[in-house]
Amino acid sequence: MRDDSAGGSESQDESSQAGAGQSGTGQGWSATGQSGSSAWQAAPSQPPQRDQSGPRSEDSYLWGPANQTQQPTSPWSNALSPQQQSAPRHAAPQGGPGQIGPMGQPVQQAPNWQYPPIPIPQPPGGRRRRKKKVSRNLLILLVALAVLVVGSGITLLVRSVGGGDDPQAKDSPTAPVSESSSSPSESPSTSPSPSTPRGPTADEVVKGSALYKVGPVAASKCAEPPFAPVTVPAAQQYYNRLLPCLNRTWWLAMKKANLPFRNPKAVVYVGKTPSPCGIQRSVRAAYCAANETIYLPFSVDNGYYRTNPVYARAVMLNTFAHEYGHHVQKLSGILASSMSRQQSMTPNQKLLESRRRELQATCLGAVYLGANAAFTPMNGPLLANWKFLISHSGDDYARPRVHDHGNRVSNYQWSISGFNSKKPDACNTFTAADVRVN
Repeated sequence: MRDDSAGGSESQDESSQAGAGQSGTGQGWSATGQSGSSAWQAAPSQPPQRDQSGPRSEDSYLWGPANQTQQPTSPWSNALSPQQQSAPRHAAPQGGPGQIGPMGQPVQQAPNWQYPPIPIPQPPGGRRRRKKKVSRNLLILLVALAVLVVGSGITLLVRSVGGGDDPQAKDSPTAPVSESSSSPSESPSTSPSPSTPRGPTADEVVKGSALYKVGPVAASKCAEPPFAPVTVPAAQQYYNRLLPCLNRTWWLAMKKANLPFRNPKAVVYVGKTPSPCGIQRSVRAAYCAANETIYLPFSVDNGYYRTNPVYARAVMLNTFAHEYGHHVQKLSGILASSMSRQQSMTPNQKLLESRRRELQATCLGAVYLGANAAFTPMNGPLLANWKFLISHSGDDYARPRVHDHGNRVSNYQWSISGFNSKKPDACNTFTAADVRVN
């Protein structure tokens, strides 16, 4: 059975083991991937922990101090703001008997401070004194009225600034002045926050990764490891020797793209072995993204070697390069982004997305083989067997047939494209037309 869950484990079907050296066969290598039974597996996807927090504004739109027009000053008002209290004060006019004016005449009220002063004649008798007493009382009444009017006006002004609905504003006209300067934390809903810079979307990652801009990758200048898969330790030695070669090429490419790099691990096993991506069952090679490990079944390599040693070498090189291509996808974020895109797709769209991932890994593997072709060396019978392999790999040979890795035409075309160009940009299957990823 083939597991199409988000964990990404691949089918465990057996692959036919026909090689280029077999006579009377038209099939060659049978697989659903690029290798002798290559595939990749991803651990159950977890949502990327992305730091979505950004700078927060400390500003807020609050009622600040109003631009108050200075009210008429009054010597009897205690409700003035500090600014008003600091203004010059004027003494209340005081008049009384016996006061002498500037021209030597007695006056019943204070001079009006005009220059030259205007003399005020003194009225006769005590009637004037009674009238003066009445006017003093009237003056006190007017002054009290003025105090009331001015005080009420200041109270209304302060209430309009501090908020008339505040009970404290009704009892104390000076309190709302401080209330109006509330701290930003008390009204965060009115504070505009600058937009947090967003990260690239899943579509932007798979279609416009910086990996596509690095140009031709550098050759590792490694020769093919001289170990045949006749025993498990020998097969492990083959991949242990091959792994640093791919590490060097892809480390330089990732460094150029300003992307992170980590060395993957390679494990050769017999029978079954546990992994974070499930039980590996000696059916095909697989990449587990959870622990960044390539799992390589000894029985597959050994079976090909016993049938055709040169073809086995082509399978082992191609398989390992393909699975390493999935590691490159993991490091660049393409793998996780593609899986994220797939979550909202229909079943047919999910198969199409899977083919884009698999064919890209195939192409990236061929990029390495092409860049290092002169040093492997990739020529003669080895090159002939590799070309036979890539033209007979794909969903056409899978049993049961599931269209998730691409047919043999697509596998061949993307392999040749990567091998000849030596550039990851040639492997952008996510912008390719659907017909190119069948």
